[in-house]
Amino acid sequence: MINIKGLSFKYPSASQHVLENVDCQIEPGTLTLIIGPSGSGKSTFLRCINGLVPHFSGGTISGKIDVFGSDPITDGPEMLAANVGFVFQEPEAQFVFDIVEDEIAFALENMGLARNEMHARVDDVIERLELSSIRHRSIHEISGGEKQKVAIASVLVTNPKVLLLDEPTSQLDPISADQILRLCVSLKNNSDLTILISEHRLERLLPYTDKVIEINDEHKLFIGGPEQIIPHLQNVPPVVAIGKKLGLNPLPLTVEDFPDDVIKNKKPDFKLVQSELQKTKSGSILEIKHLSAQIDQKPILEDVSISLNKSEILVLLGKNGAGKTSLLRSILGLMDSKGEKYFRSQNFTDLPMTMILKQIGYLPQNPNDLLFAETILDELKVTLKNHGLEKTEQDLIDFLQQFKLAEKSHQYPRDLSVGERQRVALTAVTIHDPDIIFLDEPTRGLDYAAKNQLSLLFKEWRDFGKGILLVTHDVEFAAGMADRIAIIDAGKIIFNGSPADAFTKFPAFQTQTARIFKDSGWFLPEHIN
Repeated sequence: MINIKGLSFKYPSASQHVLENVDCQIEPGTLTLIIGPSGSGKSTFLRCINGLVPHFSGGTISGKIDVFGSDPITDGPEMLAANVGFVFQEPEAQFVFDIVEDEIAFALENMGLARNEMHARVDDVIERLELSSIRHRSIHEISGGEKQKVAIASVLVTNPKVLLLDEPTSQLDPISADQILRLCVSLKNNSDLTILISEHRLERLLPYTDKVIEINDEHKLFIGGPEQIIPHLQNVPPVVAIGKKLGLNPLPLTVEDFPDDVIKNKKPDFKLVQSELQKTKSGSILEIKHLSAQIDQKPILEDVSISLNKSEILVLLGKNGAGKTSLLRSILGLMDSKGEKYFRSQNFTDLPMTMILKQIGYLPQNPNDLLFAETILDELKVTLKNHGLEKTEQDLIDFLQQFKLAEKSHQYPRDLSVGERQRVALTAVTIHDPDIIFLDEPTRGLDYAAKNQLSLLFKEWRDFGKGILLVTHDVEFAAGMADRIAIIDAGKIIFNGSPADAFTKFPAFQTQTARIFKDSGWFLPEHIN
């Protein structure tokens, strides 16, 4: 049992509390979903439960927390580690070893387990999470989604009583996300594991959720069952939006909840609303021919040929480890590759990376890779200086306003939430107005509202003539803006065509709308009239 009474917390030098007078109770053997806008305090709430707040963060805390008889406020994370597992929003933050297998075994070594027991547990979790192919690889060489799975495995292997997961599916493909969640639910049902998950992609979690805790932008908590909380949210998952549109009562919360009779009886009356997405008629701005790459003599890209047009958003989908990030990095010259690369019909295969980055703005998976300055404004100034450009401070403030960052322009970027840091990094790679923009998981850590805002911004950039190549596992986000979709598998492009065809032919990447109305060609709630 987790009991929280009168919990209040304020970070050092902060003027306002992140959490104030919080009361809640979490029953054993339940899965609780924690939701709310970026920066509302979800991660802080989880860190209070395992003692990272205040022992690691500092700050002022009051109230009482009881986690199965332990007090995180007085005991700290070391005392709770045996019973409380925590997976960070950024998995890179918790890695100690270089090799996947060693990282998973590390916690067991600290627990002093016998060798045979340790090997058995490691083998079991590696098999369950399908990590055998990367078991002996360096963590630095695997994909972001694979890192996320390794981080989760390194916690599950300890058999904790409480599992705290901060955005655990943010870098996972739909199949891997479902695999992780099903494993967690199985452990919950069989061993009374208590799970708390902070997550923005509600459509992934709702099928498994027992209770919802909403932390709003005023840091107030609302607690109830999914059917009590979800329908009243301003931004709801697609299946709920469809239910509202059709006047269903009760509202379906998952695809499985959607009434069969509604699909059968109402379907003939639906009309397909033409998508705003238009096939581009402009010429190619970027063309890649026969690109191949290897890591440790293992092929990761094989004979990839693909183009990006002016005024186009091309979305690249694929499971974890398929080669999406490697393709972006190979085009940019950040990793060795063979093949031909053309920008506006000019060969840039052998150009130095600095010259390439003048034409291509690149947002990597981990925003921390781009954050070095003391303030957000300084981050923009560094980029401009690197490109030999100048802008007035007011111009920079106006630019930040597009990302809702103007009021935080003098803050230290690394003190922000992951979603906010993602937006800061995005400003830093686009302030010099590149013709092409590469985005690797740009919605990581973002709530629905922030994603909607980004979608509008990306469409605006497209309409101004930019070519955007976007890598994502967020199929709902992709569906709302893609002009074209390419799918990569085992380093090869296996599909390159329209969104409607992609969401019809590849069940692993279907949106909730496409899953409900199979073979209809509809993939967004707005397609239903």
